[in-house]
Amino acid sequence: MRKMKETVLFLFLLSLLMPSLSGLEFQGWEPAELREMETKFLELKTQATTLDLFAPEKFPDFKELEKTNQLVEQLDFNKRKFNLLIALYNELEDKLFPYFLKLSKERPELRDRLYARVKLYTGKEENSILQLQEKINYVALQIDRLDKRIERLELTARNKELSKESKQTAGESLQTVPIAARIRQLEEEKNDYTAKLREEEGKLTELKKNEEKAAWKIEEKKAEIEKLKTKADAVGDSVEKLIDQAFIEVREARLNGLEIPRLNAIKTFVYLAENNIETFKQKITNIENENASLDKQRRRELMDKAVKSIWVIGLALLVVFLLIKITGRIGKNVIGKVEKSDKLEPHRKQRYHTLWSIILSLIKVVVWAAAVLWVLRELEIDYAPFLVAAGGVSLAVGFGAQSLVKDVVTGFFLLMEEQFALGDYVEINGKTGTVEKISLRTIKFRSLDGTLNIIPNGSIANVSNKTYQWSRAVVKVGVSYEQRPENVLAVLNEVCREMVGDPAWQDILIEEPTPQGIISFGDSAVDFRVLAKTRPGDQWAVERELHIRIKNAFDRNGIEIPYNYINLIDRTEKKEN
Repeated sequence: MRKMKETVLFLFLLSLLMPSLSGLEFQGWEPAELREMETKFLELKTQATTLDLFAPEKFPDFKELEKTNQLVEQLDFNKRKFNLLIALYNELEDKLFPYFLKLSKERPELRDRLYARVKLYTGKEENSILQLQEKINYVALQIDRLDKRIERLELTARNKELSKESKQTAGESLQTVPIAARIRQLEEEKNDYTAKLREEEGKLTELKKNEEKAAWKIEEKKAEIEKLKTKADAVGDSVEKLIDQAFIEVREARLNGLEIPRLNAIKTFVYLAENNIETFKQKITNIENENASLDKQRRRELMDKAVKSIWVIGLALLVVFLLIKITGRIGKNVIGKVEKSDKLEPHRKQRYHTLWSIILSLIKVVVWAAAVLWVLRELEIDYAPFLVAAGGVSLAVGFGAQSLVKDVVTGFFLLMEEQFALGDYVEINGKTGTVEKISLRTIKFRSLDGTLNIIPNGSIANVSNKTYQWSRAVVKVGVSYEQRPENVLAVLNEVCREMVGDPAWQDILIEEPTPQGIISFGDSAVDFRVLAKTRPGDQWAVERELHIRIKNAFDRNGIEIPYNYINLIDRTEKKEN
Protein backbone atom coordinates (compact mmCIF):
# COMPACT_ATOMS: atom_id res chain seq x y z
CA MET A 1 0.00 0.00 0.00
CA ARG A 2 2.87 2.36 0.78
CA LYS A 3 4.45 1.96 -2.67
CA MET A 4 1.12 2.66 -4.33
CA LYS A 5 0.74 5.83 -2.26
CA GLU A 6 4.18 7.08 -3.20
CA THR A 7 3.64 6.41 -6.91
CA VAL A 8 0.27 8.21 -7.00
CA LEU A 9 1.70 11.07 -4.94
CA PHE A 10 4.62 11.50 -7.33
CA LEU A 11 2.38 11.63 -10.41
CA PHE A 12 -0.01 14.02 -8.71
CA LEU A 13 2.78 16.37 -7.64
CA LEU A 14 4.15 16.52 -11.16
CA SER A 15 0.82 17.88 -12.37
CA LEU A 16 0.58 20.44 -9.57
CA LEU A 17 4.06 21.96 -9.65
CA MET A 18 3.29 25.03 -11.74
CA PRO A 19 5.02 28.46 -11.77
CA SER A 20 2.13 30.22 -9.96
CA LEU A 21 1.51 28.66 -6.55
CA SER A 22 -0.73 29.45 -3.55
CA GLY A 23 -1.83 32.79 -4.97
CA LEU A 24 1.67 34.23 -4.90
CA GLU A 25 2.24 36.25 -8.07
CA PHE A 26 5.61 37.38 -9.24
CA GLN A 27 6.14 40.93 -10.48
CA GLY A 28 8.90 42.53 -12.47
CA TRP A 29 10.96 43.90 -9.61
CA GLU A 30 11.94 40.54 -8.00
CA PRO A 31 15.52 39.38 -8.56
CA ALA A 32 15.94 35.98 -10.21
CA GLU A 33 17.43 34.51 -7.01
CA LEU A 34 14.35 35.53 -5.02
CA ARG A 35 12.05 34.08 -7.66
CA GLU A 36 13.98 30.80 -7.50
CA MET A 37 13.81 30.66 -3.68
CA GLU A 38 10.09 31.42 -3.55
CA THR A 39 9.36 28.93 -6.31
CA LYS A 40 11.22 26.25 -4.34
CA PHE A 41 9.29 27.19 -1.19
CA LEU A 42 5.93 27.03 -2.94
CA GLU A 43 6.80 23.67 -4.51
CA LEU A 44 7.48 22.25 -1.05
CA LYS A 45 4.26 23.86 0.20
CA THR A 46 2.31 22.16 -2.58
CA GLN A 47 3.88 18.82 -1.73
CA ALA A 48 2.89 19.23 1.92
CA THR A 49 -0.67 20.18 0.94
CA THR A 50 -0.95 17.34 -1.57
CA LEU A 51 0.33 14.81 0.99
CA ASP A 52 -2.87 15.28 3.02
CA LEU A 53 -4.81 13.76 0.11
CA PHE A 54 -2.97 10.49 0.67
CA ALA A 55 -3.49 10.00 4.39
CA PRO A 56 -3.65 6.25 5.26
CA GLU A 57 -7.23 6.41 6.56
CA LYS A 58 -8.41 7.58 3.11
CA PHE A 59 -7.47 4.24 1.52
CA PRO A 60 -10.11 1.44 1.46
CA ASP A 61 -7.87 -1.28 2.92
CA PHE A 62 -6.82 0.83 5.93
CA LYS A 63 -9.64 -0.43 8.17
CA GLU A 64 -8.79 -4.03 7.33
CA LEU A 65 -5.43 -3.70 9.07
CA GLU A 66 -4.91 -4.54 12.74
CA LYS A 67 -4.87 -1.69 15.22
CA THR A 68 -1.11 -1.72 15.62
CA ASN A 69 -0.57 -1.74 11.85
CA GLN A 70 -2.99 1.18 11.46
CA LEU A 71 -0.99 3.18 13.98
CA VAL A 72 2.26 2.27 12.21
CA GLU A 73 0.84 3.53 8.89
CA GLN A 74 -0.28 6.78 10.53
CA LEU A 75 3.10 7.17 12.21
CA ASP A 76 4.94 6.71 8.92
CA PHE A 77 2.63 9.23 7.21
CA ASN A 78 3.14 11.84 9.94
CA LYS A 79 6.91 11.42 9.81
CA ARG A 80 6.92 12.12 6.07
CA LYS A 81 4.66 15.13 6.60
CA PHE A 82 6.89 16.37 9.43
CA ASN A 83 9.96 16.17 7.16
CA LEU A 84 8.20 18.26 4.49
CA LEU A 85 7.12 20.88 7.05
CA ILE A 86 10.64 21.10 8.44
CA ALA A 87 11.97 21.56 4.89
CA LEU A 88 9.46 24.41 4.39
CA TYR A 89 10.41 26.01 7.69
CA ASN A 90 14.13 25.79 6.82
CA GLU A 91 13.50 27.42 3.45
CA LEU A 92 11.97 30.40 5.24
CA GLU A 93 14.34 30.76 8.16
CA ASP A 94 17.60 29.78 6.46
CA LYS A 95 17.13 31.15 2.92
CA LEU A 96 14.23 33.51 2.31
CA PHE A 97 14.38 35.67 5.47
CA PRO A 98 18.20 36.11 5.34
CA TYR A 99 17.87 37.03 1.66
CA PHE A 100 15.12 39.62 2.44
CA LEU A 101 17.39 41.20 5.07
CA LYS A 102 20.32 41.26 2.66
CA LEU A 103 18.23 42.75 -0.17
CA SER A 104 16.70 45.38 2.18
CA LYS A 105 20.14 46.64 3.12
CA GLU A 106 21.59 46.51 -0.38
CA ARG A 107 18.58 48.07 -2.17
CA PRO A 108 16.72 50.42 0.17
CA GLU A 109 14.40 51.52 -2.72
CA LEU A 110 12.79 48.05 -2.56
CA ARG A 111 12.24 48.12 1.20
CA ASP A 112 8.48 48.83 0.99
CA ARG A 113 7.95 46.06 -1.53
CA LEU A 114 10.10 43.70 0.52
CA TYR A 115 8.10 44.61 3.63
CA ALA A 116 4.88 43.69 1.82
CA ARG A 117 6.40 40.45 0.62
CA VAL A 118 7.66 39.53 4.10
CA LYS A 119 4.13 40.15 5.43
CA LEU A 120 3.03 37.18 3.32
CA TYR A 121 5.36 34.93 5.32
CA THR A 122 4.49 36.29 8.77
CA GLY A 123 1.37 36.83 10.80
CA LYS A 124 -1.69 34.64 10.17
CA GLU A 125 -1.35 34.12 6.42
CA GLU A 126 -1.38 30.63 4.95
CA ASN A 127 2.29 30.70 3.98
CA SER A 128 3.43 32.30 7.24
CA ILE A 129 6.19 30.81 9.31
CA LEU A 130 3.91 30.96 12.34
CA GLN A 131 1.36 28.71 10.63
CA LEU A 132 4.17 26.34 9.70
CA GLN A 133 5.39 26.23 13.28
CA GLU A 134 1.90 25.41 14.57
CA LYS A 135 1.57 22.60 12.04
CA ILE A 136 5.02 21.31 13.02
CA ASN A 137 3.97 21.40 16.67
CA TYR A 138 0.80 19.46 15.92
CA VAL A 139 2.53 16.80 13.77
CA ALA A 140 5.41 16.38 16.25
CA LEU A 141 2.98 15.81 19.12
CA GLN A 142 1.04 13.36 16.95
CA ILE A 143 4.25 11.42 16.29
CA ASP A 144 5.01 11.28 20.04
CA ARG A 145 1.50 10.05 20.83
CA LEU A 146 1.51 7.41 18.09
CA ASP A 147 4.91 6.13 19.30
CA LYS A 148 3.56 5.76 22.83
CA ARG A 149 0.31 4.12 21.67
CA ILE A 150 2.20 1.57 19.58
CA GLU A 151 4.54 0.85 22.48
CA ARG A 152 1.59 0.39 24.90
CA LEU A 153 -0.28 -1.90 22.49
CA GLU A 154 2.78 -4.11 21.95
CA LEU A 155 3.47 -4.23 25.69
CA THR A 156 -0.16 -5.10 26.47
CA ALA A 157 -0.19 -7.89 23.89
CA ARG A 158 3.07 -9.30 25.24
CA ASN A 159 1.83 -9.17 28.85
CA LYS A 160 -1.44 -10.92 27.90
CA GLU A 161 0.46 -13.71 26.19
CA LEU A 162 2.83 -14.14 29.14
CA SER A 163 -0.07 -14.07 31.60
CA LYS A 164 -1.96 -16.67 29.59
CA GLU A 165 1.06 -19.00 29.45
CA SER A 166 1.75 -18.50 33.16
CA LYS A 167 -1.84 -19.30 34.15
CA GLN A 168 -1.95 -22.35 31.91
CA THR A 169 1.34 -23.70 33.28
CA ALA A 170 0.33 -23.01 36.87
CA GLY A 171 -3.07 -24.65 36.37
CA GLU A 172 -1.55 -27.80 34.92
CA SER A 173 1.19 -28.03 37.57
CA LEU A 174 -1.08 -27.40 40.54
CA GLN A 175 -3.08 -30.52 39.73
CA THR A 176 -0.02 -32.74 40.20
CA VAL A 177 2.38 -31.27 42.77
CA PRO A 178 0.67 -28.23 44.36
CA ILE A 179 3.46 -26.81 46.52
CA ALA A 180 6.32 -27.36 44.09
CA ALA A 181 4.25 -26.05 41.19
CA ARG A 182 3.14 -22.99 43.13
CA ILE A 183 6.72 -22.21 44.13
CA ARG A 184 7.84 -22.54 40.52
CA GLN A 185 4.97 -20.34 39.42
CA LEU A 186 5.85 -17.73 42.03
CA GLU A 187 9.51 -17.80 40.98
CA GLU A 188 8.50 -17.29 37.36
CA GLU A 189 6.19 -14.43 38.35
CA LYS A 190 8.92 -12.88 40.48
CA ASN A 191 11.41 -13.10 37.61
CA ASP A 192 8.81 -11.57 35.30
CA TYR A 193 8.06 -8.72 37.71
CA THR A 194 11.77 -8.21 38.36
CA ALA A 195 12.42 -7.92 34.62
CA LYS A 196 9.53 -5.46 34.30
CA LEU A 197 10.87 -3.53 37.30
CA ARG A 198 14.31 -3.25 35.68
CA GLU A 199 12.63 -2.18 32.44
CA GLU A 200 10.57 0.49 34.21
CA GLU A 201 13.63 1.71 36.11
CA GLY A 202 15.49 2.00 32.81
CA LYS A 203 12.56 3.91 31.33
CA LEU A 204 12.41 6.19 34.38
CA THR A 205 16.12 6.94 34.07
CA GLU A 206 15.68 7.77 30.40
CA LEU A 207 12.58 9.87 31.13
CA LYS A 208 14.46 11.80 33.82
CA LYS A 209 17.19 12.58 31.29
CA ASN A 210 14.58 13.65 28.73
CA GLU A 211 12.86 15.77 31.39
CA GLU A 212 16.10 17.58 32.18
CA LYS A 213 16.83 18.00 28.48
CA ALA A 214 13.31 19.35 27.80
CA ALA A 215 13.50 21.76 30.76
CA TRP A 216 16.88 23.00 29.56
CA LYS A 217 15.51 23.43 26.05
CA ILE A 218 12.58 25.50 27.38
CA GLU A 219 14.96 27.75 29.26
CA GLU A 220 17.06 28.07 26.13
CA LYS A 221 14.01 29.06 24.07
CA LYS A 222 12.94 31.59 26.67
CA ALA A 223 16.40 33.18 26.63
CA GLU A 224 16.33 33.21 22.83
CA ILE A 225 12.93 34.94 22.85
CA GLU A 226 14.12 37.61 25.29
CA LYS A 227 17.19 38.16 23.12
CA LEU A 228 15.02 38.56 20.00
CA LYS A 229 12.70 41.01 21.80
CA THR A 230 15.63 43.15 22.83
CA LYS A 231 16.96 43.08 19.27
CA ALA A 232 13.54 43.92 17.77
CA ASP A 233 13.17 46.94 20.04
CA ALA A 234 16.57 48.27 19.00
CA VAL A 235 16.44 47.62 15.25
CA GLY A 236 15.45 50.44 12.86
CA ASP A 237 14.96 48.54 9.61
CA SER A 238 11.23 47.81 9.16
CA VAL A 239 11.90 44.55 7.27
CA GLU A 240 14.32 43.30 9.92
CA LYS A 241 11.93 44.33 12.71
CA LEU A 242 9.09 42.45 11.01
CA ILE A 243 11.23 39.33 10.65
CA ASP A 244 12.42 39.52 14.28
CA GLN A 245 8.83 39.87 15.47
CA ALA A 246 7.90 36.87 13.35
CA PHE A 247 10.75 34.87 14.92
CA ILE A 248 9.54 35.91 18.38
CA GLU A 249 6.03 34.65 17.61
CA VAL A 250 7.43 31.43 16.13
CA ARG A 251 9.65 30.75 19.16
CA GLU A 252 6.74 31.43 21.51
CA ALA A 253 4.50 29.16 19.45
CA ARG A 254 7.14 26.42 19.55
CA LEU A 255 7.63 26.94 23.27
CA ASN A 256 3.93 26.95 24.23
CA GLY A 257 2.70 24.58 21.56
CA LEU A 258 5.45 21.93 21.56
CA GLU A 259 8.21 22.19 24.16
CA ILE A 260 6.02 22.82 27.21
CA PRO A 261 3.43 20.14 26.23
CA ARG A 262 6.29 17.72 25.65
CA LEU A 263 7.71 18.49 29.08
CA ASN A 264 4.27 18.00 30.66
CA ALA A 265 3.87 14.69 28.83
CA ILE A 266 7.29 13.56 30.02
CA LYS A 267 6.36 14.49 33.61
CA THR A 268 3.18 12.43 33.23
CA PHE A 269 5.17 9.44 32.02
CA VAL A 270 7.63 9.92 34.89
CA TYR A 271 4.72 9.81 37.32
CA LEU A 272 3.32 6.65 35.69
CA ALA A 273 6.76 4.98 35.67
CA GLU A 274 7.26 5.74 39.37
CA ASN A 275 3.81 4.27 40.15
CA ASN A 276 4.60 1.17 38.10
CA ILE A 277 7.91 0.74 39.94
CA GLU A 278 6.18 0.91 43.32
CA THR A 279 3.52 -1.55 42.12
CA PHE A 280 6.11 -4.05 40.90
CA LYS A 281 8.10 -3.74 44.13
CA GLN A 282 4.96 -4.46 46.15
CA LYS A 283 4.12 -7.48 44.01
CA ILE A 284 7.66 -8.83 44.38
CA THR A 285 7.41 -8.40 48.17
CA ASN A 286 4.09 -10.27 48.25
CA ILE A 287 5.57 -13.08 46.18
CA GLU A 288 8.60 -13.35 48.48
CA ASN A 289 6.32 -13.58 51.54
CA GLU A 290 4.17 -16.27 49.97
CA ASN A 291 7.26 -18.10 48.80
CA ALA A 292 8.71 -18.10 52.33
CA SER A 293 5.50 -19.62 53.69
CA LEU A 294 5.43 -22.31 51.01
CA ASP A 295 9.11 -23.00 51.54
CA LYS A 296 8.50 -23.85 55.21
CA GLN A 297 5.74 -26.23 54.21
CA ARG A 298 7.93 -27.80 51.56
CA ARG A 299 10.76 -28.29 54.07
CA ARG A 300 8.48 -30.34 56.30
CA GLU A 301 7.56 -32.55 53.38
CA LEU A 302 11.19 -32.83 52.35
CA MET A 303 12.15 -33.97 55.82
CA ASP A 304 9.63 -36.80 55.60
CA LYS A 305 10.90 -37.74 52.18
CA ALA A 306 14.50 -37.50 53.36
CA VAL A 307 13.90 -40.08 56.09
CA LYS A 308 12.27 -42.43 53.60
CA SER A 309 15.05 -41.81 51.09
CA ILE A 310 17.73 -42.71 53.64
CA TRP A 311 16.08 -46.06 54.36
CA VAL A 312 15.48 -46.86 50.69
CA ILE A 313 18.95 -45.83 49.52
CA GLY A 314 20.61 -47.61 52.46
CA LEU A 315 18.77 -50.84 51.70
CA ALA A 316 19.62 -50.54 48.00
CA LEU A 317 23.33 -49.98 48.75
CA LEU A 318 23.37 -52.95 51.12
CA VAL A 319 21.83 -55.25 48.51
CA VAL A 320 24.17 -53.97 45.79
CA PHE A 321 27.29 -54.44 47.89
CA LEU A 322 26.19 -57.94 48.93
CA LEU A 323 25.51 -58.99 45.35
CA ILE A 324 28.80 -57.56 44.10
CA LYS A 325 30.72 -59.16 46.96
CA ILE A 326 29.12 -62.56 46.39
CA THR A 327 29.76 -62.34 42.65
CA GLY A 328 33.36 -61.27 43.26
CA ARG A 329 33.92 -64.17 45.65
CA ILE A 330 32.52 -66.64 43.13
CA GLY A 331 34.77 -65.16 40.46
CA LYS A 332 37.83 -65.36 42.73
CA ASN A 333 37.18 -69.03 43.38
CA VAL A 334 36.87 -69.75 39.67
CA ILE A 335 39.99 -67.76 38.80
CA GLY A 336 41.85 -69.45 41.67
CA LYS A 337 41.08 -72.86 40.23
CA VAL A 338 42.22 -71.62 36.82
CA GLU A 339 45.51 -70.39 38.29
CA LYS A 340 46.13 -73.70 40.04
CA SER A 341 45.38 -75.76 36.93
CA ASP A 342 48.46 -77.32 35.29
CA LYS A 343 46.60 -78.08 32.08
CA LEU A 344 46.17 -74.46 31.05
CA GLU A 345 48.92 -72.40 29.48
CA PRO A 346 49.85 -68.98 30.96
CA HIS A 347 48.34 -67.02 28.08
CA ARG A 348 45.03 -68.85 28.50
CA LYS A 349 45.00 -67.98 32.20
CA GLN A 350 45.63 -64.36 31.29
CA ARG A 351 42.71 -64.48 28.85
CA TYR A 352 40.40 -65.86 31.55
CA HIS A 353 41.47 -63.04 33.86
CA THR A 354 40.62 -60.44 31.24
CA LEU A 355 37.26 -61.99 30.38
CA TRP A 356 36.29 -62.24 34.02
CA SER A 357 37.09 -58.56 34.63
CA ILE A 358 34.80 -57.66 31.71
CA ILE A 359 32.01 -59.89 32.99
CA LEU A 360 32.36 -58.48 36.52
CA SER A 361 32.14 -54.92 35.17
CA LEU A 362 28.94 -55.77 33.26
CA ILE A 363 27.43 -57.35 36.37
CA LYS A 364 28.22 -54.22 38.41
CA VAL A 365 26.59 -51.98 35.80
CA VAL A 366 23.43 -54.11 35.69
CA VAL A 367 23.16 -54.32 39.50
CA TRP A 368 23.68 -50.56 39.97
CA ALA A 369 21.18 -49.71 37.21
CA ALA A 370 18.55 -51.99 38.74
CA ALA A 371 19.18 -50.48 42.19
CA VAL A 372 18.86 -46.90 40.89
CA LEU A 373 15.56 -47.67 39.10
CA TRP A 374 14.18 -49.33 42.25
CA VAL A 375 15.16 -46.34 44.40
CA LEU A 376 13.52 -43.89 41.95
CA ARG A 377 10.31 -45.94 41.92
CA GLU A 378 10.17 -46.17 45.72
CA LEU A 379 10.74 -42.41 46.03
CA GLU A 380 7.95 -41.79 43.48
CA ILE A 381 10.30 -40.08 41.05
CA ASP A 382 9.36 -40.36 37.41
CA TYR A 383 12.38 -41.97 35.78
CA ALA A 384 10.94 -42.05 32.26
CA PRO A 385 12.68 -38.75 31.32
CA PHE A 386 15.98 -40.20 32.60
CA LEU A 387 15.56 -43.25 30.38
CA VAL A 388 14.75 -41.07 27.37
CA ALA A 389 17.76 -38.86 28.11
CA ALA A 390 19.98 -41.91 28.57
CA GLY A 391 18.78 -43.25 25.23
CA GLY A 392 19.55 -39.95 23.56
CA VAL A 393 22.98 -39.78 25.18
CA SER A 394 23.70 -43.37 24.17
CA LEU A 395 22.69 -42.61 20.60
CA ALA A 396 24.87 -39.49 20.54
CA VAL A 397 27.80 -41.36 22.08
CA GLY A 398 27.28 -44.16 19.59
CA PHE A 399 27.56 -41.77 16.66
CA GLY A 400 30.39 -39.74 18.18
CA ALA A 401 32.44 -42.69 19.45
CA GLN A 402 32.06 -45.23 16.66
CA SER A 403 35.78 -45.85 16.54
CA LEU A 404 35.89 -46.49 20.30
CA VAL A 405 33.00 -48.96 20.08
CA LYS A 406 34.72 -50.65 17.16
CA ASP A 407 37.95 -50.94 19.17
CA VAL A 408 36.15 -52.49 22.16
CA VAL A 409 34.15 -54.97 20.08
CA THR A 410 37.24 -56.01 18.12
CA GLY A 411 39.24 -56.36 21.35
CA PHE A 412 36.54 -58.59 22.84
CA PHE A 413 36.64 -60.94 19.86
CA LEU A 414 40.45 -60.95 19.88
CA LEU A 415 40.32 -62.21 23.46
CA MET A 416 37.60 -64.74 22.71
CA GLU A 417 39.27 -66.12 19.58
CA GLU A 418 42.72 -66.19 21.24
CA GLN A 419 44.53 -64.97 18.13
CA PHE A 420 47.60 -64.09 20.23
CA ALA A 421 48.56 -63.80 23.90
CA LEU A 422 51.04 -62.00 26.12
CA GLY A 423 54.63 -62.76 25.11
CA ASP A 424 53.76 -63.78 21.54
CA TYR A 425 55.89 -62.37 18.76
CA VAL A 426 53.45 -60.95 16.22
CA GLU A 427 53.35 -58.89 13.05
CA ILE A 428 50.40 -56.45 13.02
CA ASN A 429 49.79 -54.04 10.16
CA GLY A 430 53.39 -54.47 8.97
CA LYS A 431 55.03 -53.96 12.39
CA THR A 432 56.58 -56.74 14.46
CA GLY A 433 57.22 -57.10 18.16
CA THR A 434 56.53 -58.95 21.40
CA VAL A 435 53.03 -58.50 22.89
CA GLU A 436 53.22 -56.78 26.28
CA LYS A 437 49.59 -55.83 26.97
CA ILE A 438 46.17 -56.71 25.58
CA SER A 439 43.15 -54.58 26.48
CA LEU A 440 39.69 -54.11 25.04
CA ARG A 441 40.80 -50.96 23.24
CA THR A 442 44.46 -51.32 22.26
CA ILE A 443 47.30 -53.78 21.68
CA LYS A 444 50.81 -52.91 22.91
CA PHE A 445 53.81 -54.75 21.50
CA ARG A 446 57.51 -53.87 21.57
CA SER A 447 59.77 -54.14 18.54
CA LEU A 448 63.31 -55.56 18.62
CA ASP A 449 64.82 -52.05 18.86
CA GLY A 450 62.70 -51.28 21.93
CA THR A 451 59.98 -49.26 20.17
CA LEU A 452 56.59 -49.70 21.88
CA ASN A 453 53.85 -49.95 19.25
CA ILE A 454 50.30 -49.08 20.36
CA ILE A 455 47.59 -49.98 17.84
CA PRO A 456 43.81 -49.57 18.38
CA ASN A 457 42.02 -52.89 18.03
CA GLY A 458 39.61 -51.48 15.44
CA SER A 459 42.45 -50.62 13.06
CA ILE A 460 43.98 -54.11 13.02
CA ALA A 461 43.83 -55.43 9.47
CA ASN A 462 46.41 -58.25 9.35
CA VAL A 463 47.82 -60.32 12.21
CA SER A 464 50.70 -62.79 11.92
CA ASN A 465 51.53 -64.74 15.10
CA LYS A 466 55.09 -66.04 14.85
CA THR A 467 54.92 -67.90 18.20
CA TYR A 468 51.49 -69.53 18.20
CA GLN A 469 51.76 -73.04 19.80
CA TRP A 470 55.11 -73.76 18.05
CA SER A 471 57.72 -72.04 15.90
CA ARG A 472 60.15 -73.06 13.18
CA ALA A 473 63.79 -72.14 12.72
CA VAL A 474 64.78 -71.65 9.07
CA VAL A 475 68.51 -71.72 8.21
CA LYS A 476 69.74 -71.05 4.68
CA VAL A 477 73.35 -72.10 3.85
CA GLY A 478 75.28 -71.47 0.63
CA VAL A 479 78.26 -73.59 -0.54
CA SER A 480 80.50 -73.31 -3.60
CA TYR A 481 79.63 -75.10 -6.84
CA GLU A 482 82.79 -77.28 -6.48
CA GLN A 483 81.28 -79.12 -3.45
CA ARG A 484 79.40 -82.37 -3.88
CA PRO A 485 75.78 -82.11 -2.64
CA GLU A 486 75.98 -85.57 -1.02
CA ASN A 487 78.89 -84.48 1.16
CA VAL A 488 77.13 -81.26 2.16
CA LEU A 489 73.90 -83.12 3.10
CA ALA A 490 75.88 -85.65 5.12
CA VAL A 491 77.56 -82.89 7.12
CA LEU A 492 74.20 -81.12 7.67
CA ASN A 493 72.56 -84.36 8.88
CA GLU A 494 75.39 -84.93 11.27
CA VAL A 495 75.05 -81.39 12.68
CA CYS A 496 71.30 -81.91 13.17
CA ARG A 497 71.77 -85.23 14.99
CA GLU A 498 74.42 -83.73 17.26
CA MET A 499 72.18 -80.81 18.16
CA VAL A 500 69.10 -82.91 18.95
CA GLY A 501 71.28 -85.13 21.10
CA ASP A 502 72.56 -82.18 23.12
CA PRO A 503 70.66 -82.08 26.48
CA ALA A 504 70.70 -78.29 26.41
CA TRP A 505 68.50 -78.27 23.29
CA GLN A 506 66.32 -81.33 23.83
CA ASP A 507 63.51 -79.40 25.58
CA ILE A 508 63.68 -76.58 23.04
CA LEU A 509 63.52 -78.70 19.90
CA ILE A 510 60.13 -80.34 19.33
CA GLU A 511 61.43 -82.34 16.36
CA GLU A 512 64.87 -83.14 14.99
CA PRO A 513 66.18 -80.50 12.58
CA THR A 514 65.88 -81.64 8.98
CA PRO A 515 67.99 -80.60 5.96
CA GLN A 516 65.78 -80.05 2.89
CA GLY A 517 68.53 -80.27 0.32
CA ILE A 518 69.21 -77.78 -2.46
CA ILE A 519 66.60 -75.05 -2.64
CA SER A 520 68.17 -72.67 -5.21
CA PHE A 521 71.24 -71.92 -7.36
CA GLY A 522 72.75 -68.52 -6.71
CA ASP A 523 75.31 -66.48 -8.64
CA SER A 524 78.24 -67.95 -6.74
CA ALA A 525 76.70 -70.53 -4.39
CA VAL A 526 74.37 -73.51 -4.13
CA ASP A 527 71.78 -72.84 -1.41
CA PHE A 528 70.73 -75.53 1.11
CA ARG A 529 68.02 -75.12 3.81
CA VAL A 530 67.59 -76.63 7.26
CA LEU A 531 64.24 -76.57 9.15
CA ALA A 532 63.79 -77.11 12.90
CA LYS A 533 60.46 -77.17 14.80
CA THR A 534 60.88 -75.43 18.20
CA ARG A 535 59.00 -74.18 21.18
CA PRO A 536 57.23 -70.83 20.63
CA GLY A 537 59.74 -67.99 20.55
CA ASP A 538 62.88 -70.17 20.55
CA GLN A 539 63.32 -70.34 16.77
CA TRP A 540 65.86 -67.50 16.70
CA ALA A 541 68.07 -69.12 19.33
CA VAL A 542 67.98 -72.39 17.36
CA GLU A 543 68.85 -70.55 14.14
CA ARG A 544 71.88 -68.92 15.78
CA GLU A 545 73.07 -72.23 17.21
CA LEU A 546 72.63 -74.03 13.87
CA HIS A 547 74.64 -71.31 12.08
CA ILE A 548 77.52 -71.77 14.52
CA ARG A 549 77.49 -75.59 14.34
CA ILE A 550 77.22 -75.65 10.52
CA LYS A 551 80.13 -73.19 10.14
CA ASN A 552 82.35 -75.27 12.41
CA ALA A 553 81.36 -78.51 10.65
CA PHE A 554 82.04 -77.05 7.19
CA ASP A 555 85.47 -75.90 8.36
CA ARG A 556 86.33 -79.36 9.67
CA ASN A 557 85.24 -81.09 6.47
CA GLY A 558 86.79 -78.58 4.06
CA ILE A 559 83.46 -77.41 2.63
CA GLU A 560 83.86 -73.90 1.29
CA ILE A 561 81.32 -71.22 1.91
CA PRO A 562 81.84 -68.92 -1.09
CA TYR A 563 82.42 -65.23 -0.89
CA ASN A 564 83.06 -62.56 -3.51
CA TYR A 565 86.59 -62.22 -5.03
CA ILE A 566 88.16 -59.10 -6.57
CA ASN A 567 90.75 -59.74 -9.36
CA LEU A 568 93.25 -56.94 -9.99
CA ILE A 569 94.96 -56.86 -13.43
CA ASP A 570 98.18 -54.88 -13.84
CA ARG A 571 98.57 -53.77 -17.49
CA THR A 572 101.71 -51.65 -16.91
CA GLU A 573 104.21 -54.42 -17.79
CA LYS A 574 102.45 -55.17 -21.07
CA LYS A 575 102.75 -51.57 -22.21
CA GLU A 576 106.50 -51.46 -21.36
CA ASN A 577 107.14 -54.67 -23.29
